[in-house]
Amino acid sequence: MIPAMQGNLGRRLGAAFLAATLSAQAPAQTVPVAVSRPPVGTGLAGGVSAQEFLKAVELHLDSPALRLDSILPHLANPEVELPPPARKAEAEVVTYLARETLKAPTPEAPAQALAARFVAAALSDRVERGRAASMLSNEGSELAERVAQKLSVAGWAANALPRLQQLGKDMRAGPSGIAPTGLLDTLFDGKEPGSGGAALDTPEAFAAYAERRFAAGRLLPGQRAPVAASSLRGPRVLGAPSDEEVLDRVGLSPLTNAERERVAVELFRQAGAAPEDIVLQDAGDGRSNVVVVKKGRTDRVVVVGSHHDRVEGGPGRGTIDNWTGTTMVANLYQALRGVETEATFVFVAFAREEEGLVGSQRYVGGLSDELRRRIDAMVNLDSLAVDGTWTWKNLGTRSLLDLFWWAAHEAGLKLQEMIYWGGGADSSSFRRAGIPAATVLGISKELLWQIIHSEKDTIAAFSLPHYKNAYLLTLEVLKRLDKQPLGKG
Repeated sequence: MIPAMQGNLGRRLGAAFLAATLSAQAPAQTVPVAVSRPPVGTGLAGGVSAQEFLKAVELHLDSPALRLDSILPHLANPEVELPPPARKAEAEVVTYLARETLKAPTPEAPAQALAARFVAAALSDRVERGRAASMLSNEGSELAERVAQKLSVAGWAANALPRLQQLGKDMRAGPSGIAPTGLLDTLFDGKEPGSGGAALDTPEAFAAYAERRFAAGRLLPGQRAPVAASSLRGPRVLGAPSDEEVLDRVGLSPLTNAERERVAVELFRQAGAAPEDIVLQDAGDGRSNVVVVKKGRTDRVVVVGSHHDRVEGGPGRGTIDNWTGTTMVANLYQALRGVETEATFVFVAFAREEEGLVGSQRYVGGLSDELRRRIDAMVNLDSLAVDGTWTWKNLGTRSLLDLFWWAAHEAGLKLQEMIYWGGGADSSSFRRAGIPAATVLGISKELLWQIIHSEKDTIAAFSLPHYKNAYLLTLEVLKRLDKQPLGKG
């Protein structure tokens, strides 16, 4: 930040269940497939019997987290938004299933995770749920019939839960991001999971896949991804960063700007970027903007930026202003890089912001007219995680500020607007070029100049809860920008 003057049932029957929730590669069938059903007592792959599997499914359906009584009364009028108790129930359902699917099997609960994946897939897709319920009812066992009934009842409420639909979609989707249809029918002909390709047919494969797709971009407020912590120089990590990683990265906060630029490159590498994906753009005076592109299905662009420099030779470490923004840009890239997106996301750590927005001006000035027109929005992250989360009203485009407000409201995250005339930010360089832009801040006006550019700008001023709030909020906004163009309003 600069001051104002600087400018994610038998053997065949079991295979079908497993593939419906794990397989990403089995080809979709366009014609009916003959269904053969072995006796229920036949064992499933991996040493789990059908009885064990169905009992585990029933236990999940009986869990307090999946009792949707608070949602059912509100389904009579689909035009009315779910009230807070129903939204809370929705969050509990998704959180419970997401966590249960990632648990490793134990001797006491060998089918727990498999059953949770099946429940999530069945509840989130009425077609697959109908097939599963019909198949279970036809098995003739009391247990299978009971599970079918409970599945159907739970499905009524599940139809109204968008987050649950997304969870199931993510679990069914393959690396290409396309969810094949008719998986139950496809696998009932006796194919084993994996026969159509590299299926996710082991807990380990599923856990890695979940880190990339579900946990990476669709966390609920207060959740964090099940990703093991690692040091800066450790192996690449996919998915959203853990709390330990966040603290490690923010705590680095190099003192010299040359070192900050080098470590910004290392943060993107640690977040999963290949060396050839990291581009250094000349910002003058021997300094560089660090640019990483995450390609989408279209050439519509969303820029996510921060500045990596600090006041040269100034007091403090520049942790808040703006190593917090730099780490968050890398963390957001880590979260989104393994997810299929419509938009192309460009992540930039700008140089020389403290000298008058030089790096962002160089970036915008280097764009062709065509490239400039393709940029739908720019989100700038500056001086985060002290005592709240704000959007800088007088430095933001109203349509983008409104998107932040709605995202915060719908996700239950904290956000305020701030009017402040005593400084500038890199979003201004984009707005001057006619590109909608907004800056997210994490420090109140009252504390702003007590912290930044002072000896108090250290890790001591950093709040992990406020950082996570800003991170989740920005991720929600990026998801919305990915789905729907903002326009130039």
